[in-house]
Amino acid sequence: MLTPVKGRFYEFHRRRVVSRPGAELRTRTDIEIGPEISEKDALRQAGLGMDVYTPWRFDAYKLASRLYAEAPQYEGAHEDVYYPHYHSGKQHPKFDEREGRPISKQGPGHVFFGERGQGPSGV
Repeated sequence: MLTPVKGRFYEFHRRRVVSRPGAELRTRTDIEIGPEISEKDALRQAGLGMDVYTPWRFDAYKLASRLYAEAPQYEGAHEDVYYPHYHSGKQHPKFDEREGRPISKQGPGHVFFGERGQGPSGV
């Protein structure tokens, strides 16, 4: 099991393809925090419309604020199974319906942080 570390960034997968190439497509929705990536890759991926994750709220804010000059918008977890996050430039992403890792068709991806179900206080 992955233990995220403060100050580091991770891919975030809403739906993850777990089947082998060429096999029948199988996905899992309970795998969200993906492999570790550099801060540079997290910035690039979020800018391209993919979601990223970091355990620490400050890192999430800092990353989201680097994507747009305007301050990012905070949004708490929508339900207990979701994570709090920031929207860069106050733009809410609109995702395509691809399997695996969706990409926003409008605006940057979410910058998720903290623990599931965290409300307004965050980390």
